[in-house]
Amino acid sequence: MLAPSPTTSCTPPLPSKPRRRPVPLRLQSLGVDPSLLVGKVLTKLSRSSKHPTLTLDFSDNTTFQILVDGYDPVHRGLPKELEMDSSLEQLLTTGQAHVEWTIKDCALITLTDKAFESREREQRWDQNHTGVAFRCLEDRMWHCVWATLTDHDHDKCVFRSYDDVYIDQLHRSPRKHRAHVPESPTTDLC
Repeated sequence: MLAPSPTTSCTPPLPSKPRRRPVPLRLQSLGVDPSLLVGKVLTKLSRSSKHPTLTLDFSDNTTFQILVDGYDPVHRGLPKELEMDSSLEQLLTTGQAHVEWTIKDCALITLTDKAFESREREQRWDQNHTGVAFRCLEDRMWHCVWATLTDHDHDKCVFRSYDDVYIDQLHRSPRKHRAHVPESPTTDLC
């Protein structure tokens, strides 16, 4: 896996006035406004092992997910993966982490990275894409999540590009409690 290019900036400048959402690269924006997470206490982060999804559980029993724009679990296309800053990556080495972080800022940010294709002849271009950045009161660091698309030929990366990510709320249905079935009385057949 290649490291993000040095042009990736995961530390957005401190806003002097309220931050505006970047102009989406698509006509209809997806998900919810990231500012909905501000003030919430993050209790658990979970990274899916099967899909490019990061789930954020909060103390108020709400759950949000960072998702890849256009990802379809049935028709996956090129492999998509969520990438993130090294401190968040280290925290999620086991796939999930329990924390007590109060979200201070959360925003969609525009990143620019070098994409490439090196099948017949090598091509490189600047790829703009949307990432999610958030900062917590407790560690005061900006954390950033973005998506990559890659293709490999015999373990060699021959294509790397980027895709937009967004935040959406996960509405979980209330779990049905199993009705307690009393054990059937045993009958003495003797």
